[in-house]
Amino acid sequence: MRKRLLSWLAICCLLTLPFSAPPPVAAEEQPSLSHVFEMAAAEFEVPVEVLLAIGYAETRWMDHQGQPSQLNGYGIMHLAENPTNDSLVQASRLLGIDKQVLTRDIQANIRGAAAVLRQIAKEQNQGHVPKKLADWYTVVAEYSGLSSHQTKAWYADDVYALINRGVSRVINGQEVRLKPTPVTPNRGEYGEPRDPSGQATPDYPEARWVAASSANYTAANRESDGNAINYVIIHTTQGSYNGTISWFQNPSAQVSAHYVIRSSDGQVTQMVQNKDIAWHAGNWDYNVHSVGIEHEGYVNDPAWYTDAMYRASAKLTRWLCDRYGIPKDRSHIIGHNQVPGATHTDPGPNWDWNYYMSLVNQSGGGADLVTDNATSNRFTASANWAIGTTNAQKYGADYRYAKPETISDAAWYKVNLPTSGSYDVYAWWPSGSIYNDQTPYVINTTNGSQTVHVSQRSSGGVWNHLGTFNFAAGDANRIAVSRWTTGTGYVIADAVKFVKR
Repeated sequence: MRKRLLSWLAICCLLTLPFSAPPPVAAEEQPSLSHVFEMAAAEFEVPVEVLLAIGYAETRWMDHQGQPSQLNGYGIMHLAENPTNDSLVQASRLLGIDKQVLTRDIQANIRGAAAVLRQIAKEQNQGHVPKKLADWYTVVAEYSGLSSHQTKAWYADDVYALINRGVSRVINGQEVRLKPTPVTPNRGEYGEPRDPSGQATPDYPEARWVAASSANYTAANRESDGNAINYVIIHTTQGSYNGTISWFQNPSAQVSAHYVIRSSDGQVTQMVQNKDIAWHAGNWDYNVHSVGIEHEGYVNDPAWYTDAMYRASAKLTRWLCDRYGIPKDRSHIIGHNQVPGATHTDPGPNWDWNYYMSLVNQSGGGADLVTDNATSNRFTASANWAIGTTNAQKYGADYRYAKPETISDAAWYKVNLPTSGSYDVYAWWPSGSIYNDQTPYVINTTNGSQTVHVSQRSSGGVWNHLGTFNFAAGDANRIAVSRWTTGTGYVIADAVKFVKR
């Protein structure tokens, strides 16, 4: 009797306890970030390459501890809630998880993105999920939530460029790696990119032009109406390059900057003409008398501030100072945080002002070492490499091309490096559907030859980062474009660039 009574009391006690979630997994038992991506990919039938590449493109795999981007996007996968992107709301509905959890829990955030991607894929494919990696391009474009056809295409292009190139990063002591996966995306409705530029042209010769919404800036004529341009103001986007461009195109944003610069290669897009007043400083008098430059990234993550970005930005700032007579000093080239009354902290403590100003004043860092296929005594190729001029994305006057063959007949670039050390290596090619999808770049480093495969069917007309390598000082053949590839299409040799770290 006593035994039955004790059992009954135990049951009653259990019934009166409140229900609660299982105890949290101990920190040492938490799955690695790589494993979280793999589990989400398997659960929702989304290629892990797509998940990893989107996460890297959006946040460099950093969750920012629940803090939103400029576009009100959260977490590694940038689940957003804004006028053109409701992926956060969709993820909450699909998973039955509160939005607040999705903004702060890394695993939930990645699962939420995978669920949204699968939903988009099914809507686009009559209830089915694409089986081929190439067929996720239009899904990725739609996932971006960007406001224009062109920016959606640029977003998907960037994601697939990452998949082709591969990237890795150490997060909390663990390496996260997206291995290079050669793939030529099926662009679907994005096969013929639309030009959003209208009739305007950029003021800065090295920029491309994409117009901000006229609702986001004030039309003016500052070069002749007495409102002198006295400042260059440096910003950090707190979001992605393409997302920022799209946001400035959205009339509800009520914000803009004259220029936006991409982290990976320093590409410059102008969105407001210099004569007009962009709304970027949070102080009307400074808006009237300044040019604003946005830099892709987040203030708390120094990985976004690449040498390519510093150099491209400094070159633009130097050009602006020369054109408008702005002194090249820290009283006139300022951060957003220095604007009177500013509530923003960008570009933040990770921005290297000393290095940046040395580049603006050309007093340090050295010049980019660019070798074109037409550079005298710097390029060597056999007669099998024909000269091409028709592709408008070429660097300089022409480029070389050859059919792929399993023979040793590489095109070599000779580069004179002033000092030993670490260099970022970039390649420029014109892209096209008849070009090779697995072009090998052979790089002679102090650690031996290393080969990087790229698809020259996309990412044309810009500097593409091949990687960071160590080299000895001196003049030597540093990098070759090889014809020895299993890929199909013409192999292109155009230009390469070395940037000292």
